[in-house]
Amino acid sequence: MANDTFSFSSPDDQETAALQPVATDGLFAAADSGTATPQQSDNGTNNHADNTAYVGEHVMASTTAKSHGKAARIAIITIFAVLLAALIAYFFVGRWYFQDKAAPGVHLGNVSVMGQTREELANTVKQQLNNTTVTFTAEGNSVKASLKDLGVTVDTDKTVDALLNAKTGDVAKLNIFDQPHIALTATTDKETAEQFVTAGLVDEADRAQIATVVYNKSTKQFDYTAGQDGKGPDTNVVNAAVKEAVATPGENATVPVKLQTAKNPIDDASAQQTQFDANAKLGLKLTVDNGVNKSVTIPADTIASFLKPTVNKAGGTMSLVVDRDAITKYVTSDSVTKELTVPKVTREVYITPKDEGGVEIGADKTLGVDGIEVTGAGDAPERLATAIEQNQSTDSTVAVKDSPYDVKQVEVPHNFDTANGDKWVHVDLTNQTATAYQGTTVVKKFNIASGKPTADGSMLSDTGTFYVYLKYESQTMVGEGYNQPGTPWVSYYNGGEALHGVPAYMWGEHPIYVQQGIPGSHGCINMQVADAKWMYDFATIGTRVVVDGTTPTSGQTLRPAGADATGWQGGNAS
Repeated sequence: MANDTFSFSSPDDQETAALQPVATDGLFAAADSGTATPQQSDNGTNNHADNTAYVGEHVMASTTAKSHGKAARIAIITIFAVLLAALIAYFFVGRWYFQDKAAPGVHLGNVSVMGQTREELANTVKQQLNNTTVTFTAEGNSVKASLKDLGVTVDTDKTVDALLNAKTGDVAKLNIFDQPHIALTATTDKETAEQFVTAGLVDEADRAQIATVVYNKSTKQFDYTAGQDGKGPDTNVVNAAVKEAVATPGENATVPVKLQTAKNPIDDASAQQTQFDANAKLGLKLTVDNGVNKSVTIPADTIASFLKPTVNKAGGTMSLVVDRDAITKYVTSDSVTKELTVPKVTREVYITPKDEGGVEIGADKTLGVDGIEVTGAGDAPERLATAIEQNQSTDSTVAVKDSPYDVKQVEVPHNFDTANGDKWVHVDLTNQTATAYQGTTVVKKFNIASGKPTADGSMLSDTGTFYVYLKYESQTMVGEGYNQPGTPWVSYYNGGEALHGVPAYMWGEHPIYVQQGIPGSHGCINMQVADAKWMYDFATIGTRVVVDGTTPTSGQTLRPAGADATGWQGGNAS
């Protein structure tokens, strides 16, 4: 039986397409009856199996393609998720890790410093600074220079700050594609660079010389040197090379430079006037004080360091500038601060032993001293600078803080019951002697003459226990009926009563009445001059003086006079 076909007319009726409908089970559908019949080939054989295989393979291929597409989507999502997780981890870990370190991509010049701490960055800056050289060449000569030679002063701390702050913001800081190259933070001195390169490339006789005014420490004066025309390097090339070296530290550059005619730009008369002005200021009397009791006179060498002969090339002049920063540095220096500082000293007030009442004896073991602390320069730098500019001497005062002294009471020495103990003096009125002790040990014994007896007893020496509270090497002693200048070696122990020597102009060096033990003073304990000096040295402030016994009233001698005894010369004994 022939195959059934459905004919469809093409839009242009040029050809007819024959299609065989296929049922869902893979069999061909009947055209009219809806019953299924096996498909046959032209030779009458059954092609059902072939058609079934073809359709099955098509369905399986479609299913496999769908599976592969789904797997690809899962793989892409997984990769994206991993990358996102890695990026998030990099952000948080990186933000923590680089919070106090140089960020990724940051360079010092051309050297990466990523991940370096402040200390490591400081070391890198110093290393790169030391490694940086510029070699200038001209006319067969060359000179190799470091940045220091070229007048470059690097601020390491500020350079490190610049490296740490090269990137701001968490995201920007971690951006590895941003590669900032940081230069050294530095100040440059063009004059120094030009002078160094000139000295290395041009013979001294051929150099252009600027007129100079320089302080000579040997002569203590400013010296003037006239300028001259000559040859010098192209300053634009030198300055550009210095700038490049600062921007790319660690490099070793070679820079060819042309020598050109250079003139002395400074008027000689201007330089000579600067020399005259500078030397005139060296004679000023300038002081710095603490406003109380200490001052420092500024020496000429230091004043010279405040004076800066300054060149104005454009104007062709030289003038004298007062360096206020140098003055401030000097005023606040350790040496000046130390000289003007006064340490606080506690006042120690002597009192009698506590078992005697602990009463103040009217003397200090240690005098109190208020402390003075220098807290700053105050207006001293400005006052000094103004005075120098006006060619006037002046005083200046630093800022200080006062610290009042403390006061405490201390007992006088009172270990008298042991051999070689504390010092004390026993005045025996009965025998007219004074004996020096250390504890129970006798040190030395002296002849004395105490207060003389009178009808009312007003001139007798008081008895009791006293303490030395005031001393004079020499004093004019004045009282009722006497005026006694030049009284030597005076040690007061009881009001106006003292151990002292008899002035030689009155009784000579060895008063006979003292040697004989005849009371004859107005209440004091009179001694020979040499003996009074010994007692003055022995009986320091706070030394106990015990006066006891009874003053002889007979007027008779207690002992014979020595062969060296001297008689009355004039005056009144005290």
